[in-house]
Amino acid sequence: MTLTEAFNEHLTTGQQGQLVVKFAGDVHLCKILVEDGKAVHIAHGRLAPELIIDTLTHKVVEWVKFIAGYPVRKKVDFALHDILLTLADRTSAAQAEQPTAPVTVATPPQTEPVAPVVGPTIEAEKVAAVIEGFIEWIGPLGTILAEQAASELNYTSGMPMPESSYNCFVLALGKEVLDADRNAFIDHYQRQ
Repeated sequence: MTLTEAFNEHLTTGQQGQLVVKFAGDVHLCKILVEDGKAVHIAHGRLAPELIIDTLTHKVVEWVKFIAGYPVRKKVDFALHDILLTLADRTSAAQAEQPTAPVTVATPPQTEPVAPVVGPTIEAEKVAAVIEGFIEWIGPLGTILAEQAASELNYTSGMPMPESSYNCFVLALGKEVLDADRNAFIDHYQRQ
């Protein structure tokens, strides 16, 4: 999905929430607050909102999520919505002018059977409890971050998790918790 597609889908009348965009090669998530279909605030790492806009044209979107109902607590004091739509229009026009390369269809790799987990494991219910606890600690964005951390460890929801992966999973989630609460979170869920 491109930024233009994301804006067209989520910046529509009546939408309320947070548009979360992950850019390829970027560790920070770009978060756009939407109120009644209009972008009213943007955050990306520690950059000021004005500086974020300048960098968007050079970014490649990896994935986009929309968290419906997310409360709007901040607003910028300039016409962010209009700027983002203009930027999206310019980006899509520039992409349309570029010649398209011939499409090649890659054959999917042969999947190998999944090997059973060997060694000590953590029950699926306990992994689910960690995810639920994580979401309680940091809010609705925790769902996306937990899914991403689990997928990086090749974890399938509802299955037991190897103990070594579980410890890495808890540490990865702990990095997303505020510094003041990080140790308490890790101590609460880390397997001793």
